[in-house]
Amino acid sequence: MKLAPFLKAPFLHEGKVDKLLLALFLAINLLVLTNSVLHDPEIGYDAKHYLRYIQILPFRLPTDEDTGEFFSAPLPYILPSFVDEACHRLSGAREVPLIIDDCVRKAGKLAQFINFVLSLGVTFLFIKIAEVVRPNNRFLKISSLALLGVMTVYYRTFAQVRGEPYVVFFTAWAIYLLSKMIYARERLAWRSGIGLGIILGLLILSRQWGLMLLPAILGLMALVWMLDRTHRWQLGRALATSFIIAFLICSWFYLHLYLSYGSFLAFNRSPRAFSLSNRPLSFYRSTGLKNLLLFKTPTREAFNNQFFPLFYSDLWGDYWGYFVFIQVNSTVIEKGYQGNRQQIRPYLGRVNAVALFPSFIFGAGILTSAFSVMKLFRSDQEEKSQALFYTFLLIFGIVSFILYMYFLITYTKTNLDTTNKATYMLHVLIVLPLLGAEFLERVRVRYPRVYSGGLALLGLVFLHNLPAMITHYRVLFLR
Repeated sequence: MKLAPFLKAPFLHEGKVDKLLLALFLAINLLVLTNSVLHDPEIGYDAKHYLRYIQILPFRLPTDEDTGEFFSAPLPYILPSFVDEACHRLSGAREVPLIIDDCVRKAGKLAQFINFVLSLGVTFLFIKIAEVVRPNNRFLKISSLALLGVMTVYYRTFAQVRGEPYVVFFTAWAIYLLSKMIYARERLAWRSGIGLGIILGLLILSRQWGLMLLPAILGLMALVWMLDRTHRWQLGRALATSFIIAFLICSWFYLHLYLSYGSFLAFNRSPRAFSLSNRPLSFYRSTGLKNLLLFKTPTREAFNNQFFPLFYSDLWGDYWGYFVFIQVNSTVIEKGYQGNRQQIRPYLGRVNAVALFPSFIFGAGILTSAFSVMKLFRSDQEEKSQALFYTFLLIFGIVSFILYMYFLITYTKTNLDTTNKATYMLHVLIVLPLLGAEFLERVRVRYPRVYSGGLALLGLVFLHNLPAMITHYRVLFLR
């Protein structure tokens, strides 16, 4: 297989390059590249702990005495760790105890550029998924990228030194491989699961969040077993093979956690017994709509112990202050950044307001896919395959949301609980553009002008929210 035709083919429509599709692909990834260049690698959720993780590798895994992120899977930090190690060998011995120095900053910058490469992969896989679901349909591809491109959390996450960009990339790759399996069940052999197994193993070695995909795959296996007796053995053998290979690739790390810390899913704080009372009533019922605070003050401490307004503000804006909202703390003062809470807060409120439109599309996509579940019981093979695919995405989203809520309720300690971050769920949130694109496609078939107007509105949302997609923590240029 020649590389150039393989890379070019998804962008072709009727033998010519689809300029709008290519423009969306380039716009998303140029923004990611811009942030890879500009964003300070020391700024991010637990950034110093991840940089310390890089310093401890590549010759041993960190312990809980080395870094608070000792429990994180190691794959995202291996390549940067070799840069850090080579830098110190060339420049001299390390300082003990370890400090954040120029060598690990260079390693962190490499990690950010790797995130750019991963983003190229994610957006390319989005186009490939759309081609599997609706062959030769340029509009599903365009809608998928347009909806992904307006998600502010995507750019913030891919700017930081952490594992979630890897999780998003391998999740997208796994969804692509699963879509091919679903639409070609009659041609599957057990060997078809080898590639998926490798991807799943690397996914779970990127961060524990990757485990969330496994229950959805089991749900897919159960659906096919019940509804497609003709091909259930083909898919079952392929997916069983993938699970075995994934286990062989990633189990060593989780066995290490168990032997060292007594849990396969060790964490840097002790869990509480599960009880809804672990969180106040406001966590479950507050919307942030009272006095329109969701559109006025969507920054840190505004929505303590309120799940929805905090998560929504972190999805579309920068609630915790690691990207465009510069919060005043010791690190920020030390590095010379100037706080901007009062200036940025009204703008982030407007960002939340205009994001209601893509949020509506996401919600409509969920409902559209939920209604398509009824097609599982039809005899038409193409409709059944499409229903299976979107049902799988729904299962993934629902199960992941339940597991995430369990995590938030179990690992809670203070009113300012920083475990609620949209970044943690970005690998699940990328399902929303896929579901939303299917909704827009159905709108396009019936009401082409409404579809065109919807894309135009998404373009306006993107332009309005563009400043929220470019970091204010700039390390290489004047601030």
